[in-house]
Amino acid sequence: MGGAERVVSHLLRHLNDDFEIHLAMYSNQIDYDVPKTIPVFDLGQPLEENPLSIFLKLPYLSYKVYKYCKQHKITTSVAFLNRPCYINALMRTLWRYKGTVIMCERTHQTTVLASNSWFFRKVTTKMVSFSYKRADLVLVNSYASKQDLQENFHVKKPMQVIYNPVDIATIKKQSLEPCGFDFEKNCFYFISVGGFRREKNINFLLDAFFIIKHLPVKLILVGSGAQKEELEKKVFDLGMKNQVIFTGYDNNPFKYVSRSNCYVLASYVEGFPNVLLEALACEKPIISTDCKSGPRELLAPGTDLHYAAKSSYEIAEYGILTPVNDVASLSASMRKMYDDEKLRKQFQSKALERASHFDVSEIIQFFHVAFSGL
Repeated sequence: MGGAERVVSHLLRHLNDDFEIHLAMYSNQIDYDVPKTIPVFDLGQPLEENPLSIFLKLPYLSYKVYKYCKQHKITTSVAFLNRPCYINALMRTLWRYKGTVIMCERTHQTTVLASNSWFFRKVTTKMVSFSYKRADLVLVNSYASKQDLQENFHVKKPMQVIYNPVDIATIKKQSLEPCGFDFEKNCFYFISVGGFRREKNINFLLDAFFIIKHLPVKLILVGSGAQKEELEKKVFDLGMKNQVIFTGYDNNPFKYVSRSNCYVLASYVEGFPNVLLEALACEKPIISTDCKSGPRELLAPGTDLHYAAKSSYEIAEYGILTPVNDVASLSASMRKMYDDEKLRKQFQSKALERASHFDVSEIIQFFHVAFSGL
């Protein structure tokens, strides 16, 4: 139920007529559409597991995938996210898989690893470098991630940037579905969608919202995850129980986004955030942390990817960028969006046009070429 999984769902539906596709799943949880004609190979692994157990299982799981590929005469294996990439690499190294191996990088690895232990950083860095050296092609979803792999992981294999696709027609249709609650007419609604995980920085968003809670504003949080109880307690402790709405996980967040006034992304790391594309497709003004990677490429195209907002928020072409983990700047940008109707309308007028550059009808051709051109 994450961003990479949503991208895979788009690819399955839009490439199914041109390729014989099989879906191998590390864990059997399906929250997005998978065409019924596509065979699903379930590796049957738990969603939460001890890191040592995960590591030790990789050779065996790579053998299972190798046998499946051999049995079904699969000529190309495409992996999304770290563990599937490790499996792809071991399938080639240990079992001499002769097909094409494509790895898909979905985040900014250096930033993700910076917040982990020294040991975890070392092991993951080695595994990422080991895996991508075994690839015939590496696909990345932002230029900043490509730079990261080249500069910090010394990946020399062919790399291609293909941005995440967004299905605008489906979003428009789903945005019209009824919500589970009524939006008050004289209230300004901020909204954020995503898993309640550390990198999504919802705690930080709540701190920023607390500063402006005296205004007629509410914050909608669409999602679920390990931090749910912690976040609910924080909302209660800060006296915001009547202003922060937890909807739970919903595979149609667009019905909430389309009725809100402003989308906020507070993450300290991303790959290329689907949620920002989806908010643009819903014609919403956006506030986003200027994290690695994706928000700057999406909201301030043409600017230096090595630059990041540091001391205050930046009004970019398609939204507002704020420094990572800067509560005052994020809160000030939320106040700015609340106060400045002219700016909101300016962003709204450009949003759909910006999203159209990433519509699945445009992006799918690049995946098609990548999957068939090797």
